Amino acid sequence: MPRHQLTISVRDYTASLFALAVVFVAIHLGLYFYNYQVEELPWLLLQLFDLDEENNLPTWYASFILLNIAFFVFIASKKTGLQKKAHWQFIAFGFLLLAIDEVAGLHESFNSSIEINWAIPGAILVLFLAAAYVPFLLSLRGKLALLFILSGALFVSGAIVTELLSEDMDSDSWGYTLAVALEEGLEMFGALLFLQLNLREMAEDGSVEIDTQVI
Repeated sequence: MPRHQLTISVRDYTASLFALAVVFVAIHLGLYFYNYQVEELPWLLLQLFDLDEENNLPTWYASFILLNIAFFVFIASKKTGLQKKAHWQFIAFGFLLLAIDEVAGLHESFNSSIEINWAIPGAILVLFLAAAYVPFLLSLRGKLALLFILSGALFVSGAIVTELLSEDMDSDSWGYTLAVALEEGLEMFGALLFLQLNLREMAEDGSVEIDTQVI
């Protein structure tokens, strides 16, 4: 069976992903600033880069980040001698669901079927999972555990906290545009920090090597 090896530079790869996230946030803000302050832009152009819309470039990019995390965490969970493999695999599965939700809009469908904002039951679920993962976090190196918590806090503050704060805003206002940029930016940067941390843990020489077999 032939083997193939993929080598990824952690620094270059994550730096490129961070740069793309900044570009998408900047385009979103720039287009809406021009739309509100100069002249109205075509809806198709705004929709293509609107961080609050579905099935556009930023949405697929955000899903790609989450899918990266799911893939690399799952690969890392196969490492021989790794403690708490089930915890790592559950994290990989969770990010796979988040990647699917990003493009399929599962939480929007759920939100339309209940009377309260989806972020409220989402926050309860996050608190439950955080409590369940305390022993897992305590098993990690001190600095790594703190950085994991930081990345999770960034992601959750965007996905849930900012969502709740912007709930009653006018969706056609500059304030709402800023809130959306903050929300999606925090989600992407939190996810990218978590991805970077995991890739660095996988790599001892600054790169990640993945062996695959083709049957």
